[in-house]
Amino acid sequence: MKLAIWIIAICEVIRALQNLLQLWMVKRDTGARDNAYAEFVKSLKQTDREFVKGLLEEFERSEE
Repeated sequence: MKLAIWIIAICEVIRALQNLLQLWMVKRDTGARDNAYAEFVKSLKQTDREFVKGLLEEFERSEE
């Protein structure tokens, strides 16, 4: 019985550490995620042709 309680306690500690790590990763990536959302909203204001043209221009700039 004591062994089972210790195993459960160890599993709960590991789970808590995993949750803390996930929260830390979410907090760390907030800026990048906000930037991605802003770019997505900005792309909705363009027509498909304008969006593809801009994407290709950006790709060409990154290749240089």
